[in-house]
Amino acid sequence: MLSNSQHKFRKILNDLKRRPEDAAQDLCVTETKIENILNGKEEITFDLIKKAISVWPVNFVDFFNIEDDTSNGYKIFSLKDSDNTKRKMYRGGKPYYLYKDTVMSKVSPFRPEWIQQLTVVNDDDPNNKSVKYNNGHFLHQFTYFVGPVNFYYIENNVKKVAKMNTGDSVYISPYIPHTFTTRKNKESIHGYILALTYSDKIDSDGLNELTAIGYDNAKNIRIKLNDELEAFKSSLNYHFNNSSMSKEVFYKLTKNKLDDLNAINTLPDFEILKKICDTLSIGLRELLPTIKKEEVKIKKYSESLKWFFPSEIYKKYMIVELANIPQLPFSKSLEISTIEEKENDVTFQVPTHQFLYNVGNQTCIIKLNNKDKQEFNPGDSIYLKPGVKFKFIKKSKILILRIGGRIAGDCLLQMSTLSENDFKRLISDNKSWFNSN
Repeated sequence: MLSNSQHKFRKILNDLKRRPEDAAQDLCVTETKIENILNGKEEITFDLIKKAISVWPVNFVDFFNIEDDTSNGYKIFSLKDSDNTKRKMYRGGKPYYLYKDTVMSKVSPFRPEWIQQLTVVNDDDPNNKSVKYNNGHFLHQFTYFVGPVNFYYIENNVKKVAKMNTGDSVYISPYIPHTFTTRKNKESIHGYILALTYSDKIDSDGLNELTAIGYDNAKNIRIKLNDELEAFKSSLNYHFNNSSMSKEVFYKLTKNKLDDLNAINTLPDFEILKKICDTLSIGLRELLPTIKKEEVKIKKYSESLKWFFPSEIYKKYMIVELANIPQLPFSKSLEISTIEEKENDVTFQVPTHQFLYNVGNQTCIIKLNNKDKQEFNPGDSIYLKPGVKFKFIKKSKILILRIGGRIAGDCLLQMSTLSENDFKRLISDNKSWFNSN
């Protein structure tokens, strides 16, 4: 079987419309060498990749694939593994956090940490001098709280604090300064959090493209998301500009006047929206983007939505919805509790990447792909690829964060338009774009 590097090389040649003899001439090697690389008889060397970068409009990243470090679609990280990663963080010269890794995979954009708060406060003052705010960070953050923890954040240049307890959760958007401490308590315990950070649609590849475009150009293409109407007008203007379509041409095609977008004070009805989309050859959702409502969302456990799964009658799991936000529709945070000790016949199969952490006090069994049984102890964490089947055996309480990764939204829709044969080819293509005969 050919390695992914050969598939990538074939894709580059196809995209650039280079036959093996063309590539050989461009790269100053023999045609036999190019054929050997494509047929899996030779590995492409880094020197040849550097040569290709210098003569073709491609980047180093185009030649390399994500390394799959999972086994059968999952990866387990035990509490012992986690303890081996302990490191103490200092703020202002004093111990502030104790960090531990949880499961991370090269396949997914999760970067989740277990963090214990070592600073103890006697008040709920966001200006307490012992509280050290960070600068915010690029990754989104879902946080699950255990124990008496104070959550501090800066919103609209105002320092704020929220008193959190076990089961409470929060979403923190990128670049919001925040921090955490333990509240003084009779038991003298230090609270801790599961800080599950992750990238969404703007990942490293997207950031690379933005950096190459540059701030001055990129700032001009942003959509205004102040409210639903403003988002509609900004999105519509984006697609007018992208189509180079004048308002006059638009009127001829639709019999709807949009001479002054600023004068629109209400959203058009559904039939007009459909007409606009048909004229501009876009989907309806392109004109109605989700507007940003909350940079920080705090969800108290006592106020969280709860339900039985799969039904109120056939109660096998209790599910608690934690802090979720509409601008990240493919990200879902849940707490799932198994109700019975014995194995049930309810299996989950989820279309997104999943991070699982045993937040309960009992060891359970996680059954994967209808066959593999793995012990899942308190403090253990597991990563699951999209589509992996799983269930829990024995009573348990599991924290789950699900994220769409790259294969969601527009990518999912485009992938879904392909036929079954073309989809298989997309995954592992080593066919030339033409036939020489």
